[in-house]
Amino acid sequence: MPELPTSPAEFFLRTWGEPQREASFRTRDGHDIRILKWVEGEGEDELTFYRTSGVCDIPVPGANTRHRQEFFLSCDPECDDLAESIAQVGIYAARSGKALAAQTVYRAPGPLWPGTGLAGFVVATPFDGEATSLTLADGRHIEFLMLVPAFPAELDYAARHGIDALIDAQERAEVDFWNPYRAPVSLAAPNNSH
Repeated sequence: MPELPTSPAEFFLRTWGEPQREASFRTRDGHDIRILKWVEGEGEDELTFYRTSGVCDIPVPGANTRHRQEFFLSCDPECDDLAESIAQVGIYAARSGKALAAQTVYRAPGPLWPGTGLAGFVVATPFDGEATSLTLADGRHIEFLMLVPAFPAELDYAARHGIDALIDAQERAEVDFWNPYRAPVSLAAPNNSH
């Protein structure tokens, strides 16, 4: 049986090989968040993945001391401009004292990158087939959470009606939520009659 990895980055390297690109964001308070990029799949099934490593060094407020988090985002087409905003999600708990969890909303302090209207992320449980957790050699248990970029009205809608209602609205509008260059979804209150 292979040895447990010492970091999420080591696990990623074992699983997907060398990343195509890496960015590192070091905060003044000493946190170092790496964003590693891979392209997976081919043709219409190709997605670009950005995965954090280093968030697990930050305790999750209110959780067992061994429970930690890392985040990932998948998109098509690729959008390297998202890297810094993904890193900001990683240090959110350390800065705010609040934990992010699946089915929550993260509002960025500004646009996710200059010139976009995307203003935050919906935090979700990974889709089937994606890694959901990992145990490191030192015993820390890592929970992987998926980030989905969203516009202000979409974040408000998800906060009021739930993330599943936002996903349903996006599906009805035939919007590719994984496209970081998409237009916002036109939203109406969900129909609760079904």
